[in-house]
Amino acid sequence: MIAAQARGLLYRLVHPEGDPEIKLLRRDVRRLLRRVEEIEAARRDDAERLRRADRNSAQLRLTTLLNQRQREDVERLPALLDEPRIAAHVRCAISSAPMLTDPYEHILIERLLPDDVYELLIRAIPPAEFFDDRDLTKQNLVFPMELGPTLSSRVWTFMDDVVARQIIRPAVMEKFHAPLQHHFATVFGDAFVAQANALPQSMHGGRLMLRRPGYHLSPHRDPKRAMLTCLLYVARPGDSEAHGTQLFRVHDDVEASYKTTYYPAEEGRRCELVKLVPFRPNTMLVSLNSRGAHGATIPPDAPAQLERYTYQFYVAPDNRALGTLIKSLPPAQRAMWNDKAQATAEWA
Repeated sequence: MIAAQARGLLYRLVHPEGDPEIKLLRRDVRRLLRRVEEIEAARRDDAERLRRADRNSAQLRLTTLLNQRQREDVERLPALLDEPRIAAHVRCAISSAPMLTDPYEHILIERLLPDDVYELLIRAIPPAEFFDDRDLTKQNLVFPMELGPTLSSRVWTFMDDVVARQIIRPAVMEKFHAPLQHHFATVFGDAFVAQANALPQSMHGGRLMLRRPGYHLSPHRDPKRAMLTCLLYVARPGDSEAHGTQLFRVHDDVEASYKTTYYPAEEGRRCELVKLVPFRPNTMLVSLNSRGAHGATIPPDAPAQLERYTYQFYVAPDNRALGTLIKSLPPAQRAMWNDKAQATAEWA
């Protein structure tokens, strides 16, 4: 009805001869069009509320069902999630991993977790209904879960909050101490390496990632604030080793002139694929976010049922402490920590 009225008025507006109230008509058309937009927005909101209600209903049903099925696993958690035992295993695995330098500094940690803990992690992967659903080729789940099965919530929160934050983070910082010195000199300047070493480091961005056919991530470096990128392959029995992480050499590589994610190809740099890290169970890739690039691809023609699970987090300085250090840098060095739009404007 409203749309029909608007069309009639628009017809009169394009034939203004003989219509002395053209200004009033234009005003009325604007009001009608605004009302149409409001109605359409309300309909979209209603549809989104219904979709969310259906999603929440499915999550509740799955939570009830899985809590019943996984009761014995939940009862065994205090014995399996033995922090001292897990910490000793993880630290040994990290310290014994050789430092690789081609195309940039990284390590591959095999059997990161005790076998029984890794098997528990696999059993605790929640159904896809608990991941975000904005893009089905790349879905993420952050912790703690707002709603989910008890096993998933407790196991993955332990992985995120205890294993990653309290065990892996300090161990990989120690492992990468030497290459980090050169990296600190690059991003902060030689005179500020000691201050960079004193920055309190924390764990950020922990998430379980579900990727499907059609997923593509171009060669890039993570945001400059991330010093180390940690990626655990959560491969299930029968999963192919294909579609792991691609490591690239960047020709004529330079430090990004801004702090956000850096795509060298967009800056005219050639990215050469050096290796594909296999998607192997219980293996973690830890890389220095300093040079080169990494990416990933699952071709659209891969088996439709293919699902790749990985757990990722960054080791990065505390925001406030990092901000204080950046403010003390010389202007040229400080400008390298602007966002991309600001950096582009300054170089224009």
